[in-house]
Amino acid sequence: MLSRTFCNHQTCPKARARNLTGAHAAGHTPAPPRHRTHPLPPKNPYTAPRPNILRTFTFHLSVTVNQPLNDTQTLAPYFDTAPEADDTGFVRPHTRQGVPVGASANWRLAQGPDRIVATRASGSRVWDEHNRAYIDYVCGHGTVLLGHADPDVNAAIAAQLELGIQTGATSQREIQLADELCAAMPGMDALRFHIGTTAAVQTALKIARVATSRELIVRFAGQQHGNLPLGAAVVLPWNDAGALRAAFTVHAASIAAVVAEPFMARSGGFEPAPGFLGLVRQLCSTHQAVFILNESITGLRIDFQGAIGKYLLTGNLGPDLVISGQSLGNGAPVSALAGRAQLMGLLVSNAVPHAGTFSGSSVGIAAGLAVMSRLRVRGQGLYQALHNRGRTLMAELEILGRESGVPVTARGPGPVFWLDLANTPAAIPRTDTPMREHLRYESFRLGLLDHGVRVLPGGAWYLSEAHSDTDVAVTLEAARTVLTSIGAAA
Repeated sequence: MLSRTFCNHQTCPKARARNLTGAHAAGHTPAPPRHRTHPLPPKNPYTAPRPNILRTFTFHLSVTVNQPLNDTQTLAPYFDTAPEADDTGFVRPHTRQGVPVGASANWRLAQGPDRIVATRASGSRVWDEHNRAYIDYVCGHGTVLLGHADPDVNAAIAAQLELGIQTGATSQREIQLADELCAAMPGMDALRFHIGTTAAVQTALKIARVATSRELIVRFAGQQHGNLPLGAAVVLPWNDAGALRAAFTVHAASIAAVVAEPFMARSGGFEPAPGFLGLVRQLCSTHQAVFILNESITGLRIDFQGAIGKYLLTGNLGPDLVISGQSLGNGAPVSALAGRAQLMGLLVSNAVPHAGTFSGSSVGIAAGLAVMSRLRVRGQGLYQALHNRGRTLMAELEILGRESGVPVTARGPGPVFWLDLANTPAAIPRTDTPMREHLRYESFRLGLLDHGVRVLPGGAWYLSEAHSDTDVAVTLEAARTVLTSIGAAA
């Protein structure tokens, strides 16, 4: 049960006596909130990082709903009843008992007890409940492309609110946005909107299975396709052409689809090897399987045409179905499944049932139209700036690593990239075992947070149009300070 009240005051004898199974005992007052005052990062940032929930959870956070709640060392930090300081002087924020383990998504747990509680965001910055500002490279887990609280997107949403939020009917704006997206994605004839990409992936899988009368899905280790199971699947290493060919040799008669993220934004930052996506297309065509490209992260983020444009997947090389993702609404909940006419026709005929109360939500559609308008006006200039700033960050962080004696490896196209601080850079995952956040990277991440720069656990960085050259310069200066401290302590 997740309804019990916990106290995580580590020095509270009354709480210990009660085995953390009840509220604070009468008369006990938790320590008042206070700010971190020690030099940062604390003590030895590599060999002796401060205790943290990340010692227990991997950054993918494979937490199951039936996890026992008597593991007080693991779960207690997430059941604060009031702000309190740990032994380093850092104040953990409020978490409410009404939100299981203090977060509405397990990804947020991976930020540990040091995670911020945000109160507002604007442009490239997020503010916490103590009014501290952070240059934000989380960007709503990649959903924010133009910057937080973008004026054009806000205005579009505000105008839509005056017209109604949920009519339960198709709108002219919905049709307009669908036409614009199909025009932006070569080979895509029609689309259906979804509230999120998990639902869009599930619809794509249903279409593939009905179209082929097969069940087996080929996917790649470490890639993520929402939080629901894909059903019968073969899991292969990314970029392994031999393994892909072998899978079709053995299972060709059973394979309904190959589903792939074109870039492993959340598991190491590995781009497709030259010709690999072309091989996926070739094998799917030869064996009448469906090629599903999951652009939950890359759609609109790395190119106006997404990975289709970035990796030249046009004409006969293009996918059959595309999930175009979360950047479409600049943080507003909207995604799309686009595809070739023959496959999308299965939705029209109801051979593949499709429903969703909030699919085509007017607020998400309004945000999507504002985003598409900006992208058309700015054109390639917007993407050139995103790529340039991202590549500058990547290159300069590697240089700072060499200067400080800390191994730093950056991978990715620029608007999203992966940073690795391990002695031996991570290899492409061969299984679905979640990658663990390296302790050195954790110290680096927490040190950046102390200097007003917010990044995700693990290694993924996202940029938005709102990030400026000044933001990059401030970030690099903070990184220099933190890496120098880590290098000196190693």
